[in-house]
Amino acid sequence: MNTAAGTDSGRWHGLRVVPENRFAVRAARSLARVVVLGRRPAVSPLVLHGPTGCGKSALVGALLAEVSTGTATARVVAAGDVARAAADPAADGFADADLRAADLLVLEDVQVLPPREAGAVADLLDRRTSRGRPVMVTTTVAPSQLELPQALTSRLTAGLVVPLEAPGVEARRLVLADAAAGRLTADALDWLAAAGGMRSALGRLAALGATVGPLDRAACEAILAAGGHPTSTGPTVAGIIEKVAAAFGVSPKELLGASRLRRVLVPRQVAMFLAREVCGLSFPRLAAAFGRDHTTVLHAVRKIRAELAGDERLAGVVRRLRAEVAE
Repeated sequence: MNTAAGTDSGRWHGLRVVPENRFAVRAARSLARVVVLGRRPAVSPLVLHGPTGCGKSALVGALLAEVSTGTATARVVAAGDVARAAADPAADGFADADLRAADLLVLEDVQVLPPREAGAVADLLDRRTSRGRPVMVTTTVAPSQLELPQALTSRLTAGLVVPLEAPGVEARRLVLADAAAGRLTADALDWLAAAGGMRSALGRLAALGATVGPLDRAACEAILAAGGHPTSTGPTVAGIIEKVAAAFGVSPKELLGASRLRRVLVPRQVAMFLAREVCGLSFPRLAAAFGRDHTTVLHAVRKIRAELAGDERLAGVVRRLRAEVAE
């Protein structure tokens, strides 16, 4: 395996390598090498922990991109879905056996795992460890701070635990420069990078739309003041729910209700996906808005993202809705 694959000028499959994530990237690249070469990991699981917006999802994406260059199989699942898979394989589209057999398993957001389901996750980790199958786990806090049974936390602390820091101003500026692709001047990049966290900065950049650049700070401030800022007069979850419900022929009340019928379930998942993509809200905030738990929203977003690649009709509907809610 070429360890430089996907890497150029401080990037790894599009992920900016900065001081805040350098150690984590190194650990993830080592894990990718183990997976692609079919070796047994020296230590497992690899546990990445850091606050929301520190880049855990981006790092997982780079890892999957690296692993996909070979023939290895990988599964990404919210930790809360593990127990549901064991109890009802048809409910989430995968079976417990899939999670045991995949060459790489990524368990996301362990911090929201209900304590009663910790046993299922611990059992899965034991099974994979006995077979020499690598696991990556993500969480917002260190394993020692998780409010979960020791049966699980002890297995996590026995792995390689790597912290991820929230990107500082310089790191945010580098990421914004990549995303802006020459559309912003240096002073505009400086202003956006210093104005807030990474997710907030990217939200402001997205709110600028496809305006032809380069835009300086004054131009950016004027555009956002005119209504572009997503936290002011931009798209809202309520507005997204109304538009998605109308497009699929259901009522907002049905979409927010408990029905598991496909005619209601699909638009609900689409609404969650668009709310995440357009509004940039955290999963806990989305969960509160939709009256669901964190893992349900996470699963919905990942499910729709996966289906868009193979369902042209759904992709067309989502593209149209995205344009409508962004107006």
